[in-house]
Amino acid sequence: MATYNYADLKTKYDSFQHPIIVLTVNGKDFAKNKEGFIVSDIEVELTSGYEASIAAFTLYNVFDKDTSAFTIDTAKPYILLGSSVEIALGYEKQARSIFCGFISRVNFVYEAGDMPGIRITAMDAKGLMMANNYSRQLTATSYGEAVREILNKNAYARMTNQQIIRSLNISDTPDKPLTPPSPPRASDRTIEMVAESDYEFVVKAAKKYNYEFFTECGDVYFRKAKAGSEVMLEMGPAEGLRSFDVEYDITGLVETIQARSTDVGKARLIQAKRKFSNKISIGNKAAAYIKKTEKVYLDATVTSQEEADYRVQSLMEEMSYRFGSLECDCIGMPELLPGKLLRLKSLGCPPENEFYIVRAVHKISDDRGYETKLYGKAASISPATGGLL
Repeated sequence: MATYNYADLKTKYDSFQHPIIVLTVNGKDFAKNKEGFIVSDIEVELTSGYEASIAAFTLYNVFDKDTSAFTIDTAKPYILLGSSVEIALGYEKQARSIFCGFISRVNFVYEAGDMPGIRITAMDAKGLMMANNYSRQLTATSYGEAVREILNKNAYARMTNQQIIRSLNISDTPDKPLTPPSPPRASDRTIEMVAESDYEFVVKAAKKYNYEFFTECGDVYFRKAKAGSEVMLEMGPAEGLRSFDVEYDITGLVETIQARSTDVGKARLIQAKRKFSNKISIGNKAAAYIKKTEKVYLDATVTSQEEADYRVQSLMEEMSYRFGSLECDCIGMPELLPGKLLRLKSLGCPPENEFYIVRAVHKISDDRGYETKLYGKAASISPATGGLL
């Protein structure tokens, strides 16, 4: 059963009429500005991938024609770099928060024939994590604990105070020792950062154990990949789906993936193997093309059999989710977020399937209103489709 029902959302948002934007900068509601500033051309790009989520919008009525200058003094509370930003979208009096971040870039735009404006770009917490670069030894003895240690540093305390970071949802990684040292201390067993940023380190940890690292409106997630197994919504042509492109492609699929490394101390080979067994056809033609094909990856960072198993699992998942892809345009709904499953229905076989949403782009403009564009992946054909390819 899906988390949301389209009919219920339609009722909640009054048939998706009259989109609204609720913009808050440094805790100040933009709608209450007394200078007559207008916010428009809003675009929020959310992702469950390793990249940062980004929001952009333009402020108008911020240019004085008499003096031919931007009204910086009055616009200052809404354009200062580093200011916290929260964006909620919806309809009429119902709006849901979808983005929390900070202003990272400001553009003053003046073009002949167009209204001058100030274009604001904001990033989520990852933007700050990308800036530093250093080497240090952590007290953590596992990568999950190391991620938690990094995100609890004083450097992110201000982001927590500004509600840019609201919660940390950090899952333990498989390398967590059964009996951690007490009290925690730096030792030969602890983890080191070597000439890398906090962002680079956390992404490295995520890739090592096939984890996701992303934020959802201030909530930071470091968890096992595709852990968001709940279906958020079922959609079809009569239920919010405006256009779609579903693709299934066996190019690049192989039957077997191997990950190999060397245990230098014991002078022996470390290897792990996994076989692709997902449903891609009801017949044997597609499967025949990949039968007995193989990819072998050499990874010097793998130092144990357990790590090789996790590495090959990650490689298999990465390859599997290249099989099916979705790109669709929907009626704007703030509930449509990445990191969850979307089920397409009423389309016939085989477009009907469940897709893991990796990117969601929310836009509100004067000419098109509120719309959401989704990008998803599927590792197999849904059994319900009958596998007609």
